[in-house]
Amino acid sequence: MIYFLIGENWYARDKAVKAIVERADGLPEYIDAEKVTAGSLRELLSAQTLFSQTRTVVLRQPSENKDLWDSLEDIASGVADDVTLIIIEDKPDKRTKTYKALQKQATTKDFPNWTERDTGFATEWLLKEAKARAVPLKTRDAQLIIQRVGVDQGGLAAALEKISLMPAITPEAIEASIDTTPTENVFVLLETALSGKRETLATMIATLRQTEDAYRVFGLLSSQLQQLALLVYAKKPAAEVARDIGAKSPYMLQKLEGTAKRLGKEHVATLLTVFANADMRLKSTDNDPWSVVESALYSSLKD
Repeated sequence: MIYFLIGENWYARDKAVKAIVERADGLPEYIDAEKVTAGSLRELLSAQTLFSQTRTVVLRQPSENKDLWDSLEDIASGVADDVTLIIIEDKPDKRTKTYKALQKQATTKDFPNWTERDTGFATEWLLKEAKARAVPLKTRDAQLIIQRVGVDQGGLAAALEKISLMPAITPEAIEASIDTTPTENVFVLLETALSGKRETLATMIATLRQTEDAYRVFGLLSSQLQQLALLVYAKKPAAEVARDIGAKSPYMLQKLEGTAKRLGKEHVATLLTVFANADMRLKSTDNDPWSVVESALYSSLKD
């Protein structure tokens, strides 16, 4: 049996691997694709063991070894019935012959990272997971955790593990023990700029320069600005705008709703132009990326 597990949601993917391994007989063998050749993998898969009649082999990131990846279709076709082969890939090239072949040869499962559109689903998952672990988590507390951690499933699971040890789960305790993620930091960054808090903005930029990638921060800022523009131009409640654009959750739009009410269309149009120009500078010049982001934010300051 061959499984092809794809996606960057390592938490869900690793749980799937664990479930497959538990159904199989014997201890799993983990193979580092960078340290194995096509020939040695064939030998390994065909080898017999004295301790079990079946075997489970976990092969991680074979696409990073081009020769191995190119040979994997042929190798997979020769896997015996008593061998369970689990192939794990974060982002395989879907254009390759091997990828297309594995789609036919293996049971394929996709584990994409959640996005902001999955906030509602993430909240439901967190509440369900808390209940399964007998953790008394309220909806408002789950939303606060997601506000701080984001929708990274592994991060949410780690946060849940941390709060399960608390004598009492309160908003104050959550804020004291759960660190914020770049998404939340960037939301505050944009809000600070749009509130005209120049000194606070300078401090936040200085901190983020040391810890975050400028391109990632700019991408998050641009995404939030686009949602802000939707709210301003639509002149509708966040929940309605979310339905109009097919968002699974109005969470981020609701967070931006207060800011949207303070801004006019003319100001938003100016902001969109500022960020469009910054995007062009990031893509076409050798300027320091953080200097470009900083310039865009200072241009966004509301007097």
